[in-house]
Amino acid sequence: MKLSRVLMLLGLLLLGYGGVWYWQSLTEVGPGNQHTEIGQAINQCDLIATKAAAELPEALPFQKLEKAARQSRVLDRCMQDRGYEENPVWVSETNKRVPDIAREQNISESEAFETLRREAMLQSEGKLPAYWRKRS
Repeated sequence: MKLSRVLMLLGLLLLGYGGVWYWQSLTEVGPGNQHTEIGQAINQCDLIATKAAAELPEALPFQKLEKAARQSRVLDRCMQDRGYEENPVWVSETNKRVPDIAREQNISESEAFETLRREAMLQSEGKLPAYWRKRS
């Protein structure tokens, strides 16, 4: 009787701890994006984009591509709503790298560009110029 109560109490404590940890992980700002306006906008829009595509199935390869496309489209629209746009300098610098990457990975140039674009959309800092810039 006492053992079952102790185990139940331990289970509740672990469940409570897991809930607190989960809540904190949802509200944390990722490393590298802390304390900047653009970093906060990226995090907020990424969360919105993830929720927008959460219900889409991913059983087949084309469904995974559809889900990724919806997430990037929602992220793009969300950032535009917050006053950001795609940086033309980033596009020109990336277009110089795309043929080499496509050849190395044996993929099309458009796939290589889109992969780089989706990665860069989530970064506020990087080697290349930033993907996002404030609209003039």
